[in-house]
This record gives sequence, structure tokens and C-alpha cells, in this order.
Amino acid sequence: MRPKIKLTNATLISIQSDTEEKVEQVLYATFAEDSDCGKKGEVLFTTKVIEINGLEFRTFGADFYTLDAEPKEFDVNVFEFNLMHECMYSPNELLELRDMLPASY
Repeated sequence: MRPKIKLTNATLISIQSDTEEKVEQVLYATFAEDSDCGKKGEVLFTTKVIEINGLEFRTFGADFYTLDAEPKEFDVNVFEFNLMHECMYSPNELLELRDMLPASY
């Protein structure tokens, strides 16, 4: 089993799709300490969350994450998530961009 990676400032992102009923979720967070996956203070998007147990999250890549607090929640559509992931935008940065995005994307 892989060691648990400690995260802080986490947001649970729910990705809404027009074509699928299933809602995928990922975490956007900051490393709380250095690990094999990243340095303290760096941000990451996890792979798909497949199990939640309190503040412990297991993802599709078999990684385990422990949060220091309940995550914020943020809903996006597939286009917005792809934009966030590609440009490494935070949820707050995407909120600022939403007004400038085309109405039909």
C-alpha cells in the first residue's frame, strides 16, 4: 500500500457531463509537506476520486490522500475542468474567468 499524502487547501471538484449521468470528482489541493509526488506548497489535480472516508481520499491511481480539513466543493462542466487542468487554474481563477467564457461552450 502506498503512503498517504498529506494535502491542504483542498477543493473537491465535481465534473458535470452533458452526456453521462455519472459525476466524476477530483481533488485540487496543495501538498502540506514534501513527498515523492511533490514539494510542500505545490498544487496538484488528483486522478478520479473513487473512495472517501472522512478526510481520507483514495483515487483511481491507487493514491491515498489525507486532508487537513473538509474540502471546499466546486462544480464545473467538462470544458471548464479541461481548461483548469490544462492551465493549472485554481477554482478561484476559473470563477474569475467564467464571465469571459463564451455562453455556448
